[in-house]
Amino acid sequence: MVAINPSVDNSIAVELAKPIDAVGKLEINTSTTGFFRKFNTGTATLVTPNKILTAAHVIDPNLDGVVDVTDFSQYSFLLGDNLETDADYNLKISQVSLHPSWLASEANRFTSIDGKQTINSRYDLAVLTLDQNFTDIAPIAISPNIPELADNASILGQTGTMIGYGEHGDSDAYKAADGLRRGAENVIESVDNGIIRFDYDDSDSLDGETGLNAPSLDSSSPELIPVPTSSPTPIPLEGGIGQGDSGGPLLVVSKDAGPVIVGVASQVVDTEFLGGFVSSGYGSVYVYSGFNDPETVRFLGTENIINPSSTVAADLVLGSGIETIDTSNDIFGSQNNELDFLPTGNDMFI
Repeated sequence: MVAINPSVDNSIAVELAKPIDAVGKLEINTSTTGFFRKFNTGTATLVTPNKILTAAHVIDPNLDGVVDVTDFSQYSFLLGDNLETDADYNLKISQVSLHPSWLASEANRFTSIDGKQTINSRYDLAVLTLDQNFTDIAPIAISPNIPELADNASILGQTGTMIGYGEHGDSDAYKAADGLRRGAENVIESVDNGIIRFDYDDSDSLDGETGLNAPSLDSSSPELIPVPTSSPTPIPLEGGIGQGDSGGPLLVVSKDAGPVIVGVASQVVDTEFLGGFVSSGYGSVYVYSGFNDPETVRFLGTENIINPSSTVAADLVLGSGIETIDTSNDIFGSQNNELDFLPTGNDMFI
């Protein structure tokens, strides 16, 4: 998790995430040689007593539409504030389901912008089934089940809270993940057809700073991903995601249901890709997979996370459309210790 901002102590990011016990770290053992083990990791959220929600690319890091590790005994869902010391719970997985549209075709996993391949975040979702019901921690509701948060207008402009176990730092995510769950906030600036976007604003940009990823998206690279409602003024706990946060939730507060998931962390877009280095920090755009796409509603209904025959779900199916966005120069927020780089233009798969 990118530091909230340099003016806020790192402990605030930890405290912000501390009450969100249903968010954990997903570890997948990809290979074992002697005493050496390789893992692919991401963040995930308990959404029913036996289902967790994460990003598809955490399960399918090479984006070929195949679950890379089919031995589910190699999966662990770890829950706890500080996994460096010990996990409070280590839950096992019995089934993995990638979004059917993600599986359906390469076009649903990739898009091409100016001859470069980049991820299509719309269907970057996966549901994992636990091997038994887990009732020690309450799951977090998702927005299609909450009428007040079920449409685009109800989410746009709200302050969302990001939660994850990834890399962190002061303004840029440069410190390795340390097992602590962290949070940051940001204003949701674009919600359209299954995609949620917002950028990391910098108060210094108001004074004309011209360094890496400054000023904010409004004036630095509007042609990359236009977010017309974006403000260059950061909120007090402004921040973004880093490597290892993929699959983590974007939460908004419902007056009746408390924290509700409105999206899942998919990727970071660096608006000023310089010298081969993709940075998550000031000016970066964060892209989340939302739930307001008809195929996503069907998928989550099939997984018994939402009821596809409910009024809310039916309205989402009837009212959604399809849009392709430009997300070139992006990095994924998962950590993959086997696949460090895939040569597809300026995209870095981590």
